[in-house]
Amino acid sequence: MDVDKRQSRRLPFSHSARFGQKNPPGRISFVTDLSEGGVCLKTNTVFLPGTRVYLSITIDEVNYEAEGMVAWAEKAPPGIMHQVKGEMGIKFTQVNEGLLEVYNNRLQVSIYVKPEQ
Repeated sequence: MDVDKRQSRRLPFSHSARFGQKNPPGRISFVTDLSEGGVCLKTNTVFLPGTRVYLSITIDEVNYEAEGMVAWAEKAPPGIMHQVKGEMGIKFTQVNEGLLEVYNNRLQVSIYVKPEQ
């Protein structure tokens, strides 16, 4: 049984990002969730856990830079790689304060918005 090691709440998040092992990052991906400690990326290119990555996440035409390590990775099955993307969890080692501000603002909104019943 996997234990969730996150220290902060994960929020659904839909924004484009660039990532890679070099800075500036050149590979394109899509962020699916964000926490204070990291992000989940949907991508066709998956790196091994422990790989250092650079990130540039675009929100409302502003780029937020971060660095991190791949915490986990799942490749799409070979037969459906063109239809389904792989995923990687990136744990931040350095993150732009503006991105953390975006996270905290969205966290506050999610706490005060009641789900529809």
